[in-house]
Amino acid sequence: MNDSAFDSFLKEFIPQVADKENQLSKALWILETTGSEDASRLLATLDNEFKLLFSDEKIYEKLIYFQKNGITDPFLNRQLNILINEFKANMIPKNLLKEISEKEASLALTYANFRTQIDGKVFTENEIRDILKQEKDVELRKKAWDASKDVGITLADKIVYLAKLRNKVANHLGYDNYFDMMLDLNEINKDMLFETFNDLKVQTDESFVKMINEVNETLANEYNVGIEDLGPWAWKDPFCQKDPIEHTKIFKIFENLDILEIARSFYDKMGFCIEDLIKRSDLYEREGKNQHAFCIDMDRKGDVRTLNNIKPNAQWMETLLHEFGHGVYYQCIDSKLPWLLRTVSHTITTEALAILMGRQVSTKEFLQDFCACEDEQLLNDIEKGTKREQLVFSRSAFLITEFEKCFYEDPDQDLNNLWWDLFEKYYSIKRPENREGKQDWAAKYHIGLAPVYYHCYLLGEVFASTLHNQLLQVAKDDKIWKKPAGKFLEEKLFLPGNKYRWDYLIEYITQKPLSSDAWVSECNR
Repeated sequence: MNDSAFDSFLKEFIPQVADKENQLSKALWILETTGSEDASRLLATLDNEFKLLFSDEKIYEKLIYFQKNGITDPFLNRQLNILINEFKANMIPKNLLKEISEKEASLALTYANFRTQIDGKVFTENEIRDILKQEKDVELRKKAWDASKDVGITLADKIVYLAKLRNKVANHLGYDNYFDMMLDLNEINKDMLFETFNDLKVQTDESFVKMINEVNETLANEYNVGIEDLGPWAWKDPFCQKDPIEHTKIFKIFENLDILEIARSFYDKMGFCIEDLIKRSDLYEREGKNQHAFCIDMDRKGDVRTLNNIKPNAQWMETLLHEFGHGVYYQCIDSKLPWLLRTVSHTITTEALAILMGRQVSTKEFLQDFCACEDEQLLNDIEKGTKREQLVFSRSAFLITEFEKCFYEDPDQDLNNLWWDLFEKYYSIKRPENREGKQDWAAKYHIGLAPVYYHCYLLGEVFASTLHNQLLQVAKDDKIWKKPAGKFLEEKLFLPGNKYRWDYLIEYITQKPLSSDAWVSECNR
C-alpha cells in the first residue's frame, strides 16, 4: 500500500520537476554560449523556482512518512532517498534560496565574459594556455601566468559572499558548514574521503618527489634559471595540473588533424554513434562564450550537448574525448527508467568514464591508430608524461579538496595564503613571490561555480584505472576502442543509470569495492 501511494505521488510531482529542470537547462545553455545578461537573470529566476519545488515542508513531511513506514520496492526506495536528499538541501528560507540563485548566475555571467590582458592586449584562456605550452621567453611566461589569475581578483569577494550564503544553508539544515553538507548529501563519507586521499598520497609520495626533482632540473635547464628561481610560470598549465614537461611535439601532432573527426571515429569503433551529440553541441570559440568545457543532459530524453572551444591540439583532443564520454554515458542510460533514475549514478562514475576516454590521447596505441604517429621515442616520452600528469593532478585534487574544507570552515581567513600553504604542502615547491594581496584561489573556476566537486575527479581517476584494466580484458586487446569494450560499458555502467548508489555500482561492475591498486600501480611503475 505504501509503495502504491509513493508511486502515485511520483507521477504527480516528478513531471513538474522535469519540466522545470528542462527550462533551467535551456537558460543555462543560453548563458554559457552567449554571455547574455538576460539569460543570467532568467537562469537565476528558474533556478530559484526549481529549488522552491524542493522546499515545500508538507511534501517533505510526506516523504519522511514514506521513509518511516517503509518502501519495499528497491527502485522506489532509491527514488525516495534521492528526493529526500534533494529536499534536505533546499529546506531553507525562500529568500536565501533566491539570493543564492541570483549570486550564482551573476558569477557565471562574469566568468563567461571575462578576458584577461597582457600589456593592454586582450587574451582568451586558450591563448594564455598556448603561451604557457610553447613560449620560451621567461618574462612573457611570467606575465601570462600572472594574467591567468586576474579573474580571481574580480571574483574573490563574490565567491566569499556566496560561500557564506551556502554555509547559512548548511547551518539551517544542521551541518557545520557547506562542505560537510555537500559530501553527506552526495553519499560520500568525509572521513573515508580524507583517509583515501592520505593513503593515495603516502603510496605515491616517493614517486612524486623523484618526479618533481627531475621536473625542476629539466625546467631550470629549459629556461636557463636556477632551480630556486622556478615558479608556476614554468609549467605548461596555469594551475600546475598537467604534465609540467610535456613534450612539445605532442602539441604539434594534432596541428593539421581534424580532432572532431578523430573523436567521431574513436567512439564509432566502440559502437557509439555521436553524430547527434556533435550536431547539438557548441564546439568553437567566440566572444561572450564560456571558455571552459562541459556536457549537459538537457531533458533526460536524449537532448545531450557539450560546450567546447576546440583548437587542433592535444589538450582539446583530450577534452573532446572527455566531454563526449559524458555525453555517451547520458545517451545510453536506459530510457525506460523512471525520470529520477534516468541520469548518471554519481559524478564519480561519469568523471571516471570521461577521464578514461580522455586519457587515451596519451597512449601509444591511440597516437598510432588515429594520428599515424610512429616516432617511438616520442611515444615513450608521451607515456612517461601521462604518469607525471597523474601524479601532479592528484596533488591538485588534494590541494583543492583541503582548501574547500578549510574555506567553508572559515571564509574570512587569508584565503590566498591558505592556497599557497597547501600548494607548498602537496607540491613540495615553494610558493611564487609577490602573491600577497592577490586572490589566486578564486581564479579556479570550480571554487565558485562547481563547489565541493573536485574530489570526484580524483576518485574518478582511481576508478578509471580499474575500469581500464577491465576493459582491456573484455576487448582482449591492448586498446579499449573495441565494440566488446563499448558493449560492456553500455550494459554495466550506462544502462543502470542511477538505480544504484555509486559505490554499489562500482562493486557491481568490478566485483569488488573501489580499489586504488590499479591507479597506484600506474603512478609508481
